[in-house]
Amino acid sequence: MKTFVNQKRKIRDESCWLSSKSRKKKWIAISAYFSPMKFCNASSGNRVAYSMVHNYHEHTPIMLVHGFCEDQSVWSPLLVRLETKSLILIDLPGFGASDLPPVQDMTAYSEAILGVLDAEKIEQCMLIGHSMGGYAALEFASKWPERLAGLGLFHSHPFEDSAERKTARLRGIDSLKSGKRDLYVSQLFPNLFAPKFLKQNPDTLDELISNGKRQSPEGISAALQAMLTRRDHQQTLSAAKCPVLFILGAQDTLVAGARSF
Repeated sequence: MKTFVNQKRKIRDESCWLSSKSRKKKWIAISAYFSPMKFCNASSGNRVAYSMVHNYHEHTPIMLVHGFCEDQSVWSPLLVRLETKSLILIDLPGFGASDLPPVQDMTAYSEAILGVLDAEKIEQCMLIGHSMGGYAALEFASKWPERLAGLGLFHSHPFEDSAERKTARLRGIDSLKSGKRDLYVSQLFPNLFAPKFLKQNPDTLDELISNGKRQSPEGISAALQAMLTRRDHQQTLSAAKCPVLFILGAQDTLVAGARSF
């Protein structure tokens, strides 16, 4: 059996987010680090949007992959805290400025990651995926493990969907097809945070919902389909040669199973 480094950290949800007021104050400084939005094509020809931040060429870059119903802007509160790192922020297919995925499975999302690395001629990166971004990162790790210097799962896990989760995702797809995108998004995000956090940070929830409503119904639906058909990646983690990091919230019940690793 191949060995791998498995680091676990428990962090409070509050530590991941600046308050809305602080985020606005930081944005002018944050925006100075961005290069203009860049685009490349994945192997299937679909356009992928991404940004380079703090581009120190001597460092192994960290690619941050956002979660479901989000885009690369979700990382903005963390950029100042990561100002000594070379970062790549990607819009997964169907979100932000990226084209819809050509197929509705995790392969399309992993190929988008590959397309960005190839476009920038980056041989290896440290890949950090949040939630659905973690599923895409695991799919990438199963196909191109040699391109990884490290793998991080941020509130994510390697397990396939349960029957209950698959049923919920199918209901979501039906809701989106019925033109209820805004209602779906409004009901989605409150379930992703601990009640105490929501009470103390209502602006954060409002911003996530507002940004979620800017994502296309087709992109959200494609992601739901990809998640409910994704593979189990426990073996991918067990076979990993690079360091693996789990970042888990102490009150996060959605990824509780990841603590078994």
